[in-house]
Amino acid sequence: MRLLLNIGNTHTQIAPETELGVGEISILDSSRLLEVLPAFLQRQDEPQCRLLAACVVPALRQALQECFGERIAFVSCNAYPNLDFSGYDTTTLGADRIANVAAAAHCCGGAPVLVLDCGSAITSEAVAHGTLFRGGVILPGRALQRRALAAFTAQLPEIPMDEDIPTPFGTNTAQAIKAGIDLGLLGAVREIIARTRNMPEFAACSVLAVGGDAQFFIRNIPGLIAGPADFTLQGVRLAQL
Repeated sequence: MRLLLNIGNTHTQIAPETELGVGEISILDSSRLLEVLPAFLQRQDEPQCRLLAACVVPALRQALQECFGERIAFVSCNAYPNLDFSGYDTTTLGADRIANVAAAAHCCGGAPVLVLDCGSAITSEAVAHGTLFRGGVILPGRALQRRALAAFTAQLPEIPMDEDIPTPFGTNTAQAIKAGIDLGLLGAVREIIARTRNMPEFAACSVLAVGGDAQFFIRNIPGLIAGPADFTLQGVRLAQL
């Protein structure tokens, strides 16, 4: 058995690999991963199982490598020899995006697809001809924009997120922040989709929304397809490591 990890800036998904694919997912706090992972492993049927991870936190990746040595492997473009990353500077490509490309190529049967991964950052991965990664976008997500406004201004508060679409007429500062961020991101995502579909090879592409904040965009942008919760982990599982 292998244990699959999708290590993000805020949360880590962790699940066992099964004969059918990806098993039950647990969610851990990435900031406490080194602290809680040993106890988590002890509760597994195979406490000494191998670990296969996509990690976007360099310091955490180094610490895990030092802790687990050869027992842990990290996905990279080299782990997917069937995929074509030749048009992208892979030295700057995050492991989660690499895994998303692999999952998209595997599940979409060669059809063009745009993956929207909605988390701390919103990223897109455009996959053409079944195996060709054409590139994508990166922008701050809803939670990150809220934190940034609170951190870098003197009076703006950090407001909570919810699933309701806001009115553009905020009547207090909190409502104005919500309207600016949430409506602005809905507009940005619509523009990303529209400009992607303007490319001939993506004219009829499907758009999969995954990640912790995907439901907000699925509810408010018609035509988005909800990807499975284990989408990135499926890509991790496909790594040839």
